[in-house]
Amino acid sequence: MITQVEIKNFKAIRHASIALTPVHLLIGPNDSGKTSVLEAIAAVCRSVDHDAPNSFLGRWQGRELVNSASSESQVEIGVEIVDSDSTIGYHVRADFPDSGRQVRWQSAGARIDGRDWELVSPTPEQTLTDYARRHANHAAQAVKRPEWPIAQQVSRAVGGCWYLRWTARNLALPTALNPERRFRLEGNGFGLPTLIDDLLNYDREIFAALEREFTRIFPHVRTIALVQQQGFNSPVDQSDETLSLQPSAGKQIVFRLKNTDRDLPASQAAEGMLYILGYLALMHLPEPPRVLLIEEPENGIHPNRVGDIVRILRRLVELQPRTQIVMTTHSPYLVDAFVPEEVTWCRRNEAGDVTLTRLDTLPEVERGLTVFSLGEIWTGELEPQPAGEDLK
Repeated sequence: MITQVEIKNFKAIRHASIALTPVHLLIGPNDSGKTSVLEAIAAVCRSVDHDAPNSFLGRWQGRELVNSASSESQVEIGVEIVDSDSTIGYHVRADFPDSGRQVRWQSAGARIDGRDWELVSPTPEQTLTDYARRHANHAAQAVKRPEWPIAQQVSRAVGGCWYLRWTARNLALPTALNPERRFRLEGNGFGLPTLIDDLLNYDREIFAALEREFTRIFPHVRTIALVQQQGFNSPVDQSDETLSLQPSAGKQIVFRLKNTDRDLPASQAAEGMLYILGYLALMHLPEPPRVLLIEEPENGIHPNRVGDIVRILRRLVELQPRTQIVMTTHSPYLVDAFVPEEVTWCRRNEAGDVTLTRLDTLPEVERGLTVFSLGEIWTGELEPQPAGEDLK
């Protein structure tokens, strides 16, 4: 589990650190650094199994990811990981040129038991996993280069990160079968039908458990089915998250309803049904992601259903304790499902710098919990609406 993250010179963040829990929530107003924190975590995790340009998500050019107040061209992100009986420090330092979607590793290193290790050469195409895989089986060379097993250990500890910015439209799209997408859902939501199909074909009992949970939440649904239909294919694991669709034979999700012989296709289903089905699919993956980063999981969900989302994600971590989840939200209803040590408040100080504060460190939160919920404390005391400002 990642217990600590330190970020320097990345996007909205000049220099900040955050202590994480197994399930953690980032709150704060717009432009307060929440997404910057998630993307920094994604970059350091993806650095072990992606080349340098594809470690950084989104569309960017030149120094757009470097803090705008900085004259430097380097970004540094470090994490502390507790893995089995070891505590591992891992950091990457990336240098961004003036133009183009290019970046190179200036350095990457680990600290284990007080000893520092340099892990990769500063080349854009190098990944830590490739480095470890290429050399770990050469026992004679490992004696000369003992950092290779360290690279393997770091790769196992932080590799496998999914960043989710789902849209209901993408979740509903019929999807072509693609072996490269087996047990995978894209960050934009594309690929849900084939993920459901993978679970059904992998283990019918797992699919049945998912279906029982879904129909408990939506009792008007009798069963979930997949039908053949003209679908789409799209590149797997694109760092800029572009949805580039190519028509192909595929499958679509349909919901078979009680008391009727008509099916409800995913394209006509309520957004909340698709989001909850997606989170249930993650919970039932045979090998879920090591780190799961989620932007505003309350989107498209009725406030009374927000608790179901948190319950599903907590259950995922309970079943798969090696998985860690970090989320952002604007919903006080979602905040109510957390305790103060699981919530970090992101905001800008008077100088414009992002600060990250865990709610369990604030005396006003401890006092307020005797009367109010955590979401009410956040919206009523920490970030009250300015007097006289009308809602529009």
